[in-house]
Amino acid sequence: MELPGAGYFYTLAQVGITFAGFSALLMTLREMRGSGMSKFHLWVARSYVQSGMVTAVNAMLSPLLFGLGFSERMTWQLASAIIAVQSIFLILLAPKQWKAATDRPIDNRVKIHIALGLLINLGLLCNAAGWPFEPQGGLVMLAISWNLFAFFAQFAESVRFFFEEEDAAP
Repeated sequence: MELPGAGYFYTLAQVGITFAGFSALLMTLREMRGSGMSKFHLWVARSYVQSGMVTAVNAMLSPLLFGLGFSERMTWQLASAIIAVQSIFLILLAPKQWKAATDRPIDNRVKIHIALGLLINLGLLCNAAGWPFEPQGGLVMLAISWNLFAFFAQFAESVRFFFEEEDAAP
């Protein structure tokens, strides 16, 4: 028996890895132009690569747990707890990392990304606790998808910084 939604998780993992690779190519293109990488460029690029890899690992977690013999309910609870804790940790680090990389104030789009990420991961913690509803895979899928989709949106907005000169970038 296969975990419900396993195909979706595997697809998320593939897209996450592809996104990480594409982000790395963006760094290479900037370097090839001879523009160099500022501290901010390096942080943004690292964030995108990290997001893709975290997405891939998180997407493979539920099928792995189920394959190890955990019940479906326990799989959703464990995956929810693990993903929420590491995601909240990474989200809470973002403002400090932004400030270390640039003097520019944090963009509103980034603040929205952080707030929604915290809200979704709070939902995951509720899923892990089995409250107020039975644990389910849909919330795990939503949390992993949110990470990827939010970084797609951030990537689309910030890709221009990689093709502008140094003083134009945040």
